[in-house]
Amino acid sequence: MRKMLLALLLCLSACAPQSGGKPLRFQTGYLDLFDTVTAITGYAKSQTEFDRFAETIRGRLEELHRLYDIYHEYNGINNLCTVNKNAGIAPVAVDKDIIGLLLLAREWHGLSGGAVNVALGPVLQIWHEYRTEGKELPPMEDLRKAADLTDINDLVIDEAAGTVFLRKAGMSLDVGSVAKAYAAGLAIQAAEEIGMRSALLDTGGNIVSLGRPPDNTRGHWSIGIQDPDRVAGGERDFVDTVYIAGLSVSSSGGYHRYYVVDGQAYHHIIDPDTMMPATRYKQVAVIHETPALADLLSTALFILPYEEGAALAGQCGAEALWIDIDGSRKATDGFAKYRQW
Repeated sequence: MRKMLLALLLCLSACAPQSGGKPLRFQTGYLDLFDTVTAITGYAKSQTEFDRFAETIRGRLEELHRLYDIYHEYNGINNLCTVNKNAGIAPVAVDKDIIGLLLLAREWHGLSGGAVNVALGPVLQIWHEYRTEGKELPPMEDLRKAADLTDINDLVIDEAAGTVFLRKAGMSLDVGSVAKAYAAGLAIQAAEEIGMRSALLDTGGNIVSLGRPPDNTRGHWSIGIQDPDRVAGGERDFVDTVYIAGLSVSSSGGYHRYYVVDGQAYHHIIDPDTMMPATRYKQVAVIHETPALADLLSTALFILPYEEGAALAGQCGAEALWIDIDGSRKATDGFAKYRQW
């Protein structure tokens, strides 16, 4: 599931040599992983050191991109596309990073009351096809038939054997609600293990921060939450700014990927209960210490009624901002502290 791009408010100093041996700021980015924009901002002693950090991040993301790809297979590995192709046929031996992702996603199916369901692939695939065609809505009869193949209990994960099995033919996994952020967390961890201490990684709106920016007087990374009413016009206005260090920010919105039928926009975030696009909010932004949980929560809170979503955010130690369809806002009590650094 594609998230909106949380624009970075790069109010940090320009990349230039600094006195006293202080770290320098560098940036890089690319477009070829996870079907989104990836941007890395980081501090290092030299361009050579930063390049080593950035290459580690990219290498890890590329590895995970291949593992979590549901559309393509790659020589020498079994990925989620392989798992989907073997639905109803046989268990598939997979990498531990697939096992870890799916265990977390299955746990979150229960925590979210089914709002987040990685087994929703058959329904999401129908919506994807109709959105690509852009002419009409999927027949509800087809969606109901596909929904019969979305029971999370038919996802069998054998940790001891290292296998994943979809019990019924026609089932398929779609991990768009978590894959990018889960991968980003692992990539930042890999860079930290080789010495990176200050960085900001943005994978299509899933923001992961490592440490603090050393040349910023606030001592926090500044993240602008894009205005959902401005995105279509290409403007870069923000509805809010939050300041984080060692935390993650993820946002879900219905305005980034959608199509229009008879004057009505239909976006890509599907409510499993109705099998239609969720209609409660324009956007939900979540702050959490764990990247994958920020991503999962932003999707769940976008679908759930406010009271249930707020309770879930509190249970998970997250802070959140909701923007209703009419533009009004609600936020958890602790969200305000991230505006005040």
